[in-house]
Order: sequence, then C-alpha cells, then structure tokens
Amino acid sequence: MKKYKLGSSQTLDDIREYLDDEQFRAVTESQGHVIVVAGPGSGKTRVVTHKIAYLVRRGMKPSSILLVTFTRAAAREMTERARLVSNSNLEGMLAGTFHHVCNVLLRKYARKLGYESNFTILDADDAQELVNIARSEIVEALDKSEKKFFPRASVIQSIFSYMYNTLSSLEGAIESINPRFLPLKSHLERILDKYTELKRKQNALDYDDLLVHTLHLLETDEGVRNRESEKYRWVLVDEFQDTNIVQYKIVELLSSVHGNLMVVGDDAQSIYSFRGARFENIRDFLEREDTKVFKIQTNYRSTPEIVELINAIRPSGSIPKELRSARPSGPKPAIVTTWDRFEEAQFVSQRIGELIQDGIPPHEIAVLYRSHSHSLELQMQLDHKGIPYKLLSGPRFIEAAHVKDILALLRLLVNPKDTLAVVRFLKLFPGIGNTYASRIATAIELGADEGLDVLESVKAFSIPRVDLSPIINILKEVHHSTNPAEVIDMFYSRFYGDYLESTYPDYRSRRQDVERLLEIAGRYKDIQSFLSDLAVAERVDIESQEKEKDGRVLLSTVHQAKGLEWRVVFVISVNPGDFPSGLSLMDGKLDEEERIFYVAVTRAKDILYLVKQRTGRYSPYRGNVLVVRRGDDFLKKIPSEVVERWEVTWE
Repeated sequence: MKKYKLGSSQTLDDIREYLDDEQFRAVTESQGHVIVVAGPGSGKTRVVTHKIAYLVRRGMKPSSILLVTFTRAAAREMTERARLVSNSNLEGMLAGTFHHVCNVLLRKYARKLGYESNFTILDADDAQELVNIARSEIVEALDKSEKKFFPRASVIQSIFSYMYNTLSSLEGAIESINPRFLPLKSHLERILDKYTELKRKQNALDYDDLLVHTLHLLETDEGVRNRESEKYRWVLVDEFQDTNIVQYKIVELLSSVHGNLMVVGDDAQSIYSFRGARFENIRDFLEREDTKVFKIQTNYRSTPEIVELINAIRPSGSIPKELRSARPSGPKPAIVTTWDRFEEAQFVSQRIGELIQDGIPPHEIAVLYRSHSHSLELQMQLDHKGIPYKLLSGPRFIEAAHVKDILALLRLLVNPKDTLAVVRFLKLFPGIGNTYASRIATAIELGADEGLDVLESVKAFSIPRVDLSPIINILKEVHHSTNPAEVIDMFYSRFYGDYLESTYPDYRSRRQDVERLLEIAGRYKDIQSFLSDLAVAERVDIESQEKEKDGRVLLSTVHQAKGLEWRVVFVISVNPGDFPSGLSLMDGKLDEEERIFYVAVTRAKDILYLVKQRTGRYSPYRGNVLVVRRGDDFLKKIPSEVVERWEVTWE
C-alpha cells in the first residue's frame, strides 16, 4: 500500500509570528546545556511547546524527545499545544511528571533492582499504613515512657521522604524535620529497615522509591544509562526551580550522551524547600562552563504598574532580570493599613463587594496569605456579607483536625451529650479507641441526665490497664471554666502541645493555627458564644457550596496559588512575623520568605492590594498595652513611588 505523508506547511517565520524576540532566540538558538530564565507571566509554556515543535519540524522523531513536568495537567497542556503548533501527533514522545517518567523506566529494568515489572505503586495512604505496620512491630517492644509520645506513622513517613528526596542521612532528615526525635534514631532505623522489607515482600514501591531507584539504576548501571540516554536527543524540564537534588541528577544522566538538556525556571519563584526542592539547582546548573543562558522578560500578565512593583521586590540574590509589561496601564498597587485583623477582614470583604458591583466576576478575585490561619476572620466576614468563596489552602480553619480536637473539649464542656465531641476528645489519649471512648461517652450522657458533671462521670469509670488520670487531671482544671481562651491555653500547655508535635509532621504550622484560635477565643467571654459564631460561619459556608457555578472568590495560601493568576489580588497580613513567617525567620530562611512574597505579588493582573496592620501585629493589644512588632517588614522595602498608601477609617 502506498503511503502519503503529510508534512508541515509551517516555516520558521510561522514560529516567529507567535514568539517575541527573547522567546524566539530561546527556541531557535538553544543547543546543549541550556537554561531559560523565565520571569513571571513571560510565556515559558510557549517556549517549551514551540521548542518541541521546532525540533519536530527539523526532522527529529518525537520518540527522541523527553518532556518532564511537575503536574500531569502541565504535561497534557504542553503536549497538546506542541501538537497544534507542529502539525504532528507527537507519537512516541514521553511526557509527564518525574514520577511517571521514572515509572516507565523502572518497569523495563525492575529485575535489576530485585523487583518484578508488575510492582505496585503505593499511594501516600498505603505507604503510611505500611510504615504504621513497621512502626507497631518496633514500638510494641518499648516501655511505656518511650511509647507515650513516639511519633506517628505520618511523622515517620515525612522523615523518610525528606531523607530520600534530599539524599541526606536519616540523622540529617530527623534534624531537619524535628530534632526532638534524634534520641529515637536507632528505633527509626529499625522501622525503616522493616518498612523496606515489607515493600520488597509485597513487590511494592512508594513515590519516593520511584525517584531514588531510578537514580541508583542510572548511576550504577552504565549499560542502562547509555541505552536510555542514547534514546533521548533532547530532554526538556519545566519548573526547574522546584526540582530536588535527585530529580536534577536524573535529568543530567538521561541527557548525558547527546548533551541536550533545556531547563526552564526562575529561582525567584522557588518556594518548596520543605519538600526538598533546591533553588540552588539553578545556580549549580549555571556554574557549568558550557551552559547557555536565555532570559525571557516580557510580562504578559500584569499591568506596567504592578510589574514596576515586581521589579522592586525581586528576591535578593536571585538571577538579575528586568521585566517589561506588555499590558495597558492600570491603577498603582495599594498598601492598605488597618488597625487589626478584624478591620482587615472588614476592609477586604467590603472592597470585594464593591469590585463585584463594578462588574468584576468573583472568580477573578483572590485573597492570598502566608498561613491558612490568617484567613479565619475573613472567612467569617465573607460569610456575614453573603459573599461566596472557596478555599484552595486546605479545609476550613475549623475543619482542620487539630482545631476540631481542641473544639471537641469546648463542646463537651458546653454539652456533655455531644457524643461526637466526647468521643473525639477521649480518643486523643493513649489506650482509648472507639469502643472505650463510646462506653465513656454513654456514661457521661447518663450522668448528665442525673445531674452529674463530666468530671464526676469520668472519675466513676474504670478501664482495666488504661490510665484515665490524664483525662481526669485536665477536666479538673477546666470543667467549671466558661472562658474559651483559658480552656484552650490550659489544654494545649498540659497535653495537646506534646500530642501535636508527636502526631503531625507539620506541627509547627498547626501550632500557629492553635495560637490563632487562642487569639480569636480571647475576644469572647463565654464558650457558648464563641462556638456559636464559628458554627454559623460553617453553616453559611456549606450553603454557599451550591453557588460555585455562579463564581466564587478564592482564598488561598501563596503556596497553593503558585501558577495561577487573577484580575484582582489581595495579599493580607503582611506583618513582621506573619508574612514573613516568624518560624521561617527563626530558621534563617528570610530568602525563601522573599520568594514567597514575590510569587504572591506576581499573581495579580490588574489590581493589587497589600494589607497590613498598623502596629505590625494582627492584634495590637497585649492586655492593656499597645504592642508594636518589629522585625523584617517587606512593605517598608517597597519604594514609595511605585505604590499608593491607603488608610482604613470609619465614617
């Protein structure tokens, strides 16, 4: 059968039509070891897709191209765009996330690593369950004092994951995640050995294994390395600033034969060090003598006024670049000063209402913050005004597990017949599971009918080999209290602080949530009114879910918002210790806080508000004393000529 081959009618001039000068040079002049430094909103996706199309039109087989991205959605989008531009179906091109690419590779060579090719990939929950099995076997042999606050499986899994993704020792990973667990190193080593043994027995790999086993294979087996690297004449990597050391080494090895490796990224937008990402990968890449550097600096997202601010806050030490806006002029960004966080919430909610009335769709408005806990007052204020919103930053504040744990104690004090709250509270303590918690809850409910308070009911209960004294001691101190802040503070200091640290890998950010809850509770005189206000906000939020098709304002942490954009952006609580985060400053990570702030500002297309509190604190008073927080203040570093100053006042 005669075959008739369709060729692309597009020429170099056709490519030129869709690219600016810097993009065009990056596509057509790049060869060898190449880095494209892509400023925010500069069209990096267009560069990657047109590079693929350019290579295919010059006769390269799609199977000779490897595209590595950080999300499946990005891989699909880039591949589809490249198909359209190249007039090719790109059959045979491998494109996907690092984990996808490593999975494809390991299926071919699994037996070299002692696995069968039909190995199972454990998702996060499966992996944690297996860690828990290994943990249980080791912890069972420990004495009671060692067991009490031994880290949960989720914490242990985070230590193992950090160790793998940073190529550090177990001791180094413990030091980074939580030095408190260094005395348990020998126990954690045994759990790691057991976890590894269980995976091998089940012919299973977790997500981290996909990366580290691929790296081990490429580093130790020259035949495999040469065979795979010979196949890929070009390796393209998106979001290179978010790669960890393992991923960097993998793409270097896969491009070692032909030497054509193009990475696209911006070190100023590297904000995932807690996952092991290294913005230093860009610096290491640049240090090679044969590296060619292309900068794309035309910003197609933001107005000239916003771009001027972006240039003014470029993180210190990042690769120099000067963005130019391709957009029409708009209003200057505004620095808005409020008295406290409640006034901040009132300003943001009122201004959002005005913008919606002016014709801006709600889904084109976003409120960004450094920590999810900073959004609580705003959630309540938006609920009060009936403005629909959705959260990209995680569950509603009061739906987070650690917040619900604390609220459970408050709820049982107000209503001992609240069985859900009673059971949740009781299960926090060692030796009490669903069965015992339900039996005690029933006794408390019956006692309430007879006029007994919670403490009396628990004291009258006994369970063989289970010590109820920790519960009794806490209830002794709080069962007559009506002050919500007092109860929360006592519960946290006597018990829940240690529980939090031993249960959650991200205990420090959750501790900040508890501090925020304590701050809010301090404004209430009784538990009932505090819980009622939170409950009303929760009901309104559930009802507003039905309005999603009509568009909703987005509330999000900066980390969750990366890669997205909106016409209007509010960045709230830009106070010393809040944003930049006090925890990060204690760890000497001001540079990362600068990058997070940079990412937040660069999400705005037309209108930008940076909101702060007058005293640099979310709550100006400590007792009767006005407190001004000092420290690193991002807003003081912004040149006055690039912003407007707003001050919120009352009529």
